[in-house]
Amino acid sequence: MNRSASIILALIGLAALAGCTGTGRNACDLLPGQEACARPSLSAGTPGPQVAASQFFGDAGASDYERRFLALLAHNQLGAMDRANGTGPFGRNRRDVQNSDFQATYSTLQQLAGPVARALLPPASGGSGEGQFDGRWRVSRQTLYIDAAARPTAPKTFDFSGLQARSTEIVVRQVGEQPADIEATCDGALAIRDAGASRTIAAGAAFRFRLSGEDDAVSLFPSDSLNRCTARIRSSLASAGAPLTIRREEAADPSLASFDSRYERCPVPDSAGLDALERAFYASRWLSQTCALPIGAPKLLRKSRDGFNAKVEALMGAPLSDAAIDKGDPDLPLDFSRAPRLKLIYLSSLEFKADFSGCIMERLIRHHAALGTKVRIMVTDVLEREKDDAMLHRLAAEFPNVELQEYRWRADHGAPIDEQISQLHKTHHIKMLATLAEDPARSRVIIGGRNIHDGFLFHQPIDLSRYPDLQQYGKTDGLSLNYYSNWSDFDIEFADSATVETLAAHLSTIWLRDADTNLARPFSIPVRGDGPQGNARHFISVPYEDDHALEAYFVELVDAAQHHIQIVNPYLNLTPSLAQAVDRALARGVKIDIVGRIDLKGDIGGKFLTALNKLFVEKYGDRINIREFKAPDVVLHSKIMMIDERLVAISSVNLNNRSFFHDSENGMMVLDPAFYIRMKPIYDDYLAHSNPVSTKVTIPWAYRLLFDEAWVRQAF
Repeated sequence: MNRSASIILALIGLAALAGCTGTGRNACDLLPGQEACARPSLSAGTPGPQVAASQFFGDAGASDYERRFLALLAHNQLGAMDRANGTGPFGRNRRDVQNSDFQATYSTLQQLAGPVARALLPPASGGSGEGQFDGRWRVSRQTLYIDAAARPTAPKTFDFSGLQARSTEIVVRQVGEQPADIEATCDGALAIRDAGASRTIAAGAAFRFRLSGEDDAVSLFPSDSLNRCTARIRSSLASAGAPLTIRREEAADPSLASFDSRYERCPVPDSAGLDALERAFYASRWLSQTCALPIGAPKLLRKSRDGFNAKVEALMGAPLSDAAIDKGDPDLPLDFSRAPRLKLIYLSSLEFKADFSGCIMERLIRHHAALGTKVRIMVTDVLEREKDDAMLHRLAAEFPNVELQEYRWRADHGAPIDEQISQLHKTHHIKMLATLAEDPARSRVIIGGRNIHDGFLFHQPIDLSRYPDLQQYGKTDGLSLNYYSNWSDFDIEFADSATVETLAAHLSTIWLRDADTNLARPFSIPVRGDGPQGNARHFISVPYEDDHALEAYFVELVDAAQHHIQIVNPYLNLTPSLAQAVDRALARGVKIDIVGRIDLKGDIGGKFLTALNKLFVEKYGDRINIREFKAPDVVLHSKIMMIDERLVAISSVNLNNRSFFHDSENGMMVLDPAFYIRMKPIYDDYLAHSNPVSTKVTIPWAYRLLFDEAWVRQAF
């Protein structure tokens, strides 16, 4: 695998040609000579089928998984080069670029990326099961939060990940206002970047740096040989210093590294014996998916308190009583006597708010962090407010085994204006709580649509004015990040240990994404075999990486429908391709029913979203049975789709351009009539709380004019 990995790291190295890399930005610039930083040349002279095998992998034995991943990376690197040089879809003929290296690189990348043009992947040779990927392809960047006032004398341990990384950076960031001096020695060389200046530290040599103000930061770039640093954090609160150990995670915890490196080889049935819906479900595409799993008997979490308490019980071993929730006291006593002992916690959410819900979740996580549990939290940076950041940063500073990733997408250098603007609104929209317990029977995973926000628990904002560190919401209707709505949503909880591990391992591909581009590796490849043993598949979509594969999947599902499509979704701004699929379904007599929320007052950007929903009603109101969820002062937020009483999709996916073009998403597809029967009462309940929508809608002319621009519609 060491030789086969070279092509992958070479592609990331090509970012320099695309204008994406600056001098001294990563370990390969600051620590020359690292094995992972070698950049073999790309030659356009090698025939396409032999490029990967002979030029980079060194032999024909390179795995089909690596080839698939390579094609995705090449496809994305082509996009970066086009943006930087205005070529391809941006209008300029790439032959006009007078640079032989550019032309050779471009031709080779086209050859490598060729398979992405095909929507579906053919089965590979070899058997089914699990594989391990250890190629070094990404930039790894993690943050070590330092607060000299947080447990100032307690020993702390921080693990950094260099897994699959060609460049590793540890951003040491000050949280509090108390200045801190950090002195350390490491068992391998590293580079330090501080205030724009860089220096290299030899193995065993002592070094020190100072964090002098809030949000002050210093970057450490460990070499391949560095596995451990022993440090002390000194401040006026701890003159003797608090011990801090920094460890390479894959060396300190090989079992976790193996878990994080997992991918699946999925047996697929012969398509000749399948109908259209089965073919769509079992097909392997560029979308990252698990193999088919047995659906089992998951809990269906329709009620708001059931959804919140499922998370509480996964972490505490017991739910909170209605009386405890009604009091709305973030300091209420928590009984951990029945709590499971956890090895790993994943919490992925659009947002993690500093309110009652967020405070309870923080306290539950804090309990496990104090016991040494590894905790990984992913949220969207642009939606976190000052109090939210303070709560999460303080938690990570007190317990460095709580690692926090705040997602922010950055456009390539030279990207068009719409992509530059999308930096402000592209979000991490993957929803999952996964708890892996030492007793596998107590492991849980919860997916669906709910975020960590009081609006998913309380009908009205509760009074938190006694807690200055928590959010006090106001009723808003606009673009304020202090928005509050009471959302009606739906989650699903799995307790089968194999399913929990699979979904958590799938999420690891997002946790270990490339820090510069947010690209993630795929989780599976199809193989020839006897066919799948399950009827459920989890998917993760990163649309700007996988060529909008989720959109193609939904189009294929709608095209496969023969009789009936039932949808619960609040956002109805279809992409052009999905709208065409809906038109085709209607033309062949498929009945489509939608429970939505046309009036999205109270949601962030509610007036814009309402206008888009009305445009949908105007177009389809006389052909689709559209109903409006009308529980008083409640905004529908569930995302459910059911086709022909056989297929059920439960996900974070909205039926809008954002979900298919901008935001990362996840969900579970289930092909099982028995599971549809379980879900039908849930759908009927939404139906019972809805009214028919009038086809006569009023849309202000300004919104019509605005949404005539395709790039504007694509932003919502």
